[in-house]
Amino acid sequence: MKKIKIPKIVMAFALLVVLSCSKTEENVSLTAPTGEITVDKIVRQASLRNQLIPFSVLNAAGEDVTEITEFFVDGQEIIGNTFSSPEVGAFEVYGVYSENGVLITTNTVPFEVIIPKRKIVVEDYTGTWCGYCPSVAYAVEECHAATNDIAVVAIHKTASSNPDPMHFDDIQILQNEFGVSGFPSARINRSTVWSSPYELSSILSMAGVDTDLAVGILSKLDGSTLSVRVDVVYENGSGTGDKLVVYLLESGVIHEQTNYYNSDPTSPYYQQGNPISDFVHNEALRLSLTEVLGDNISATAELEEFSKTFTVNIPEEYNSTNLSLVAMVVSADNAAKNAQFADIDEDKAYE
Repeated sequence: MKKIKIPKIVMAFALLVVLSCSKTEENVSLTAPTGEITVDKIVRQASLRNQLIPFSVLNAAGEDVTEITEFFVDGQEIIGNTFSSPEVGAFEVYGVYSENGVLITTNTVPFEVIIPKRKIVVEDYTGTWCGYCPSVAYAVEECHAATNDIAVVAIHKTASSNPDPMHFDDIQILQNEFGVSGFPSARINRSTVWSSPYELSSILSMAGVDTDLAVGILSKLDGSTLSVRVDVVYENGSGTGDKLVVYLLESGVIHEQTNYYNSDPTSPYYQQGNPISDFVHNEALRLSLTEVLGDNISATAELEEFSKTFTVNIPEEYNSTNLSLVAMVVSADNAAKNAQFADIDEDKAYE
C-alpha cells in the first residue's frame, strides 16, 4: 500500500494519551476479526464543513498501523487516512488491514460534520449579601429551562462588611472593563447589559443560531490536578485580536443568600426567608485558567485548529464533583463570539 503522510495535526494525539481519553482502552487480539480505530479527537468526533478529518488505527500491541490500513466512510473506500465533506451529516468510518496473514476489520466509529451553533455567554455579577441578586439567579434558571445554548458564569464579590465565600479575586478587573458598578448586574456576551425584567428573548433570539466558529473542551482530573485542553476552529479564520477565556466554575454551593423578596408575593422567593438559609449557588466563577480577560489566539487559518492546554491544582475546599468549565472566544473589544461549557472529565465536542 502506498505510504500516506500523516497530517501534522495528528501529532497532538500524544496529549490525548496523557489525558487518558483516547480510544485505546480495549485492544483486541491480532487473531480476532476486529481492530481498534480512533477518530483523532482533535476534531472532537465532529468537524466543520470541508475540514480535514484524520483517522488512525492501533493494533492489539498498541502499534500504529494507520499506514497499512484502508479506510471506508459509509462503506466507500477513501484515499489515504483523511476525509472531509462539504455537506453536514452523520458518518461512520472503519478500517481494514492485514497483519501476520490475518485480515482485520476494525470497529466502526461514528462522527459528524456540522455547522457550529452559537452559545450565548451570560454573566451574573452577584453576592450572597445582595438582596436583589436572586432575581438574576431565577432568570438564569429560566434561561437554562428554555435553551441548552447558554454558558453561564456567576461572578461573586465580597461586601466590605459581609464576606462572600465564592468571592472572585479578579472581579474588579471585570467590573472596570464592562462598566459594572451596582449589584445585581448581568451581561450578555460581555457586551450587552441585561437588565430587569431580564427578558429571555434577549438571549433566545441569538442562542443556537448558525455561526462560523466552534469550541471544544477536553479535561481530566487526576487527584487534585486538572488538565484541560481547549480547541477552537474557525470556518473563515481567526479575527485580529481574538482571545481565549477559560474559567473554572463550581455549582451546588449551599450558602445563605440575602433576600429582599421575602415579602413580595409576586416573587419566586416569597416567604423563603431573609436570608434564605439553604440557597443553592450555581456556576460560581472560581478560577481563571487564562488571563481574566483572555489569552491571545495566534493567527489561525480557516478550518485549522487552535489548541491550548492548561494544568491547575484544585483547592481542596472545592467539590470536584460539581466543577465545570466555560471557554469563550472573545474579540479584541472583549465581546464574546462563541462559547462552550463542559463538566470535568468530559470530552465536549464541537457543536
